Amino acid sequence: MRTVFLSALLCVGVGCARVPTRPVRYVVDGARAPTFRIAQGKGTALLLLNEETGARAASMGVLELQGGSTVPEHVHADSVEMIYVEEGGAEMTVEGQAMSVRQGDAVYIPAGLRHSVRVAESTPRFRSVQVYVGPGPEARFRQGEPVTPAVSP
Repeated sequence: MRTVFLSALLCVGVGCARVPTRPVRYVVDGARAPTFRIAQGKGTALLLLNEETGARAASMGVLELQGGSTVPEHVHADSVEMIYVEEGGAEMTVEGQAMSVRQGDAVYIPAGLRHSVRVAESTPRFRSVQVYVGPGPEARFRQGEPVTPAVSP
């Protein structure tokens, strides 16, 4: 017990860990995970893994956007964002550089870079898996209207 306490004290002192506040859920049922309406009602964010499920180092969710929707330019100061496009395509801008992304593409956005997304009107749906290394940015989606109520484990 003393060794565990000393190790935890040392780790907290040098900033290598946070004391867990929630038990870790190793599997999250996507059908029961909280979903929120975003992008002025033209999209949803499904929150799968994050600090609420015990994932303290990263988070994962699914972002769906309808044609004509946008995610305004923003920055994640302390979080890397990685996106895997499952369906559709979009125009992304990273630090002023516009690029097209489509099904099967992976996108890497380092922490601190300005970025945005625009889905063309002609695109029926854009769906992507979104990972933040350094969780936290996904919490902004909770400001949207809940689509699926959160269910306790």
